[in-house]
Amino acid sequence: MIFPFRKKQKARRESFDSAAKLAYRAVAVTDVGSVRESNEDNLVFIRPFDSNIRASHGCLAIVADGMGGHKSGEVASKMAVDIISRDYFDTDYHILEALKRAFDKANKSIFQKASRKASLKGMGTTCTAAVLLGDRIFLGHVGDSRAYLLKGDTLHQLTHDHTYVQHLIDTGEITHKESLTHPQRNVITQAMGTTPKLRADFILHELCLQEGDKLLLCSDGLYEYFRPDELGHLLRTRDLSDSAHEMIALSKQRGGHDNISVLLVETLQEDSNQSSKKTQEFS
Repeated sequence: MIFPFRKKQKARRESFDSAAKLAYRAVAVTDVGSVRESNEDNLVFIRPFDSNIRASHGCLAIVADGMGGHKSGEVASKMAVDIISRDYFDTDYHILEALKRAFDKANKSIFQKASRKASLKGMGTTCTAAVLLGDRIFLGHVGDSRAYLLKGDTLHQLTHDHTYVQHLIDTGEITHKESLTHPQRNVITQAMGTTPKLRADFILHELCLQEGDKLLLCSDGLYEYFRPDELGHLLRTRDLSDSAHEMIALSKQRGGHDNISVLLVETLQEDSNQSSKKTQEFS
């Protein structure tokens, strides 16, 4: 799908080092898991066809993990992905402001839809979005989906979980090891669409991209079954497609109690002689 772009109203562009000529290759896989009957995860990677839009807005990766009964979580996560994908590119605000506005629009739309229809009451979704522009990573994040970055031999977690056990870790009440078996480890403290006003994180990450780095966006159905060093090993030793599919397979072998979503992006040197491809969308 190629999204339409309306005329820009506000010119608030960000300046970046033109020497950072990086391109991106992406693979996305989602699976219902071994227990659930439906998949309430949604994910997408968008590389705009228009080179001017690509130069000002970068590429966009999103993973959303819906919550709510009667498939309402699936509705919420799809709304989040669709609205953010459209609204982020349809503005000329600074990248973080554009992400925030798109998140706010999605939050409002999901909350209003849930308020109008009884079967959707209480639905919501996590949402982790990464904008890649040159060597910079801009993040919008709410909930407990995650973003990781593999640089060399080190896997860095880029997002901070909005969960009750993470709060307990932050305040020193429990250790990370204790959090792994805590009875309330799946309680989310912030989500999209559950309240009229969204609380989320929007940051330009301090880590910069280099050729060969790999970005991982995933739902909690993946990382609950892996130590960080295991994820890093899979990313280092396999190509994108093999990494993604093995992560899914191992998650299911280890229990697969939840939906599992993996979106991988690898940075590579841009080939100026290669013609641009059309917008790529994986979901």
